[in-house]
Amino acid sequence: MKIKRAAAISVFLFVTLIFFPVWAESKPPELTRVVQKVVYNAQQLIEKKEYFKAEKCLKQFIEKYPQKPHYLVEFTLANTLAVTDKKEEALQHYKTSAVLYPDCTATWQNAGKLYFDLKQYNKSGDCLLKAYELNEKNNHSLLYYAAVSYMMGKKEKKALPHLEYLVSGKAGTPKTEWLEALLKVYIDLNFKKKAFAVVNRLINENEDDPRWWKILTQLHLQQNDYKLAATALTVYSYLTSPKREDIILLGDLNNAIGIPVKAAQYYEKAIDLKNNASCYKKLASTYISGHMPAKAIETLTSVLKKKPTSELWFMMGQVLYQEYDFDKAFNAFNQSVLLNPKNGRAYLMKGYCALQMNKKEIAGTAFQKAVKFSKQKKMAKELLKHVNSLKEVKKE
Repeated sequence: MKIKRAAAISVFLFVTLIFFPVWAESKPPELTRVVQKVVYNAQQLIEKKEYFKAEKCLKQFIEKYPQKPHYLVEFTLANTLAVTDKKEEALQHYKTSAVLYPDCTATWQNAGKLYFDLKQYNKSGDCLLKAYELNEKNNHSLLYYAAVSYMMGKKEKKALPHLEYLVSGKAGTPKTEWLEALLKVYIDLNFKKKAFAVVNRLINENEDDPRWWKILTQLHLQQNDYKLAATALTVYSYLTSPKREDIILLGDLNNAIGIPVKAAQYYEKAIDLKNNASCYKKLASTYISGHMPAKAIETLTSVLKKKPTSELWFMMGQVLYQEYDFDKAFNAFNQSVLLNPKNGRAYLMKGYCALQMNKKEIAGTAFQKAVKFSKQKKMAKELLKHVNSLKEVKKE
């Protein structure tokens, strides 16, 4: 039984553009009057949402004073370009700003956001991690989003130590999204034991959240522990309105652990949600396993009217044969081979039914057909000998 690995995390726009750099660790470069003036003028234009004028103002200043670059001018220009969706150009100016003043947290933070928007996730994580370190490791959200960026860039091992630190308690009370991200990393890295520990911790903290029960189900499925998977998925179904595929999975799990009657209830519910031949097939199989042939026949009759297939007719034949209704079973197997002439088993079963009805000629014809199939060849040959011997006895 295969499962889909979930535990995806939601990623939002996590850095608001900052129009004035803060959290500087070291003393910033001197702010001259001419720099103050151009930055002030640009910010006034930005407040009026006259971004193109602000961009022009700042670029003219840079062209006029190429020998006296200042990080704040570059930073403000980068912010302005980012607002007008000129992300690539904005990044170039953030880089220049970082060269002129490497200890400005806001530069790294905003650059990290743009890299994230551009799906350059590893660079985003590096920038956000740098911002976190410059902020004296006090802004744990920055560390979390750096880890998220690494995860998005498929660098789970790079994200792992940061997430483990966040949930260790050293960064304060762990947030749910931190635990959820760590859980996803453990699952992606196939750290099953640690994944179980995290999901159980999430359940202990909020047992009414259906997400954790669904993930616990998936983890148990990975271990092929169908009984515990069924228990977890049952709890999940109580906490939310389960989708049709979840209801079918509940049926599969109960069938796997030997509770066909319970499995049938879930399959019946799934059929009520949407008619589907595969679901009817599972329901019929469950009725057969639960020794409820009448229910199996009723189910197969219903689906065969809507969507007859060779496989479903073969199942009908098997149930009817077990009920000693050989005439109807023969007809069912005949329908099966008409829809799929390559079904060697159906030819063999046609022969069995014919023998039970004492129709030796028909049985022989069916076994001759079955001989042509490798899997049925040996048995069909033996049965042909048996049919021929019966014919000889009759002659005598």
